[in-house]
Amino acid sequence: MSRVVRSTIKRLAQKLVGQSDVRGFARKQQLWLSKKIYRRPVSIAEFRQQLIDLGVTPGRTLWVQSSWNEFYNVPLRPSEMIELMRDLLGPGGTLAMPAFPIDANPDKLFLVDRAPVYTGLLCEVFRRTPDVRRSIHLSSSVCAVGPNADFLVKDHHHTLMPWGQDTPFCRLGEMDARMLGIGAGFNFMTPLHAAECLLFDEVPFFRQVFDGTIKYRWKTASGETGEHEYRRRTGDIRPQRLRRHFGPDICVDAKISNLRILAADARPFIERAVTLGRNGITMYIQPVPRPELFVSSKGSTT
Repeated sequence: MSRVVRSTIKRLAQKLVGQSDVRGFARKQQLWLSKKIYRRPVSIAEFRQQLIDLGVTPGRTLWVQSSWNEFYNVPLRPSEMIELMRDLLGPGGTLAMPAFPIDANPDKLFLVDRAPVYTGLLCEVFRRTPDVRRSIHLSSSVCAVGPNADFLVKDHHHTLMPWGQDTPFCRLGEMDARMLGIGAGFNFMTPLHAAECLLFDEVPFFRQVFDGTIKYRWKTASGETGEHEYRRRTGDIRPQRLRRHFGPDICVDAKISNLRILAADARPFIERAVTLGRNGITMYIQPVPRPELFVSSKGSTT
């Protein structure tokens, strides 16, 4: 489907529902219907055991992406949910979540320790939790707490690629962290973006995914200041196009009451995304993934 056709369909849908945010409207309607259908309460003990069964065990590094709207059958506040996960991980475990800033205007000073996130209520409460560290990045910041937190976040502002080498996302892979999407499934798993960064120099197509750079100034609560420049990602993605390539050997799906949970280990998850990218299988629909763009820069077909 061409961009013109998609744009026309979008405008028609906006007129039909009377709102500019068609996807947001659809999500609200879906949530309303879900609350009518799925009413079984989930006990704390049941939810705790489900997390254990999905690999949340002492000493692990855990990456969580979530949609708090989906937790309506779980009797926990966001702060209590964070406490539960940290309790399961124990003192040797590390908890990490996305902390992408709401305001990503590069002309403004990025206040690292104060800028709120748009990645959900659980992430915002986590950001405000004592001892949590935040990586310095205007578009792809990460928060973490635990023994591996410093390793995860310390070099993000020294990287040119938002999700590439030395970023928290690739370091999740290095530590083979457990990843959970709680109420936020495969489409929201940010480590998928590691592929376009790791293949940037190797596969010509992924160089078209980026256009120019973004440069901004940052400041921490301790008074440290600096500048950072990173590549700006463009394009249009459909992550669900990749889902069938991530079988149960990599991604596990679970569900309790209404709450869907996706679990995966970061290393094989990222490795699979990279392998697919080398073979011309990508979540991008714009730029158009033409086969000739997946010929290796080294001269051989990937």
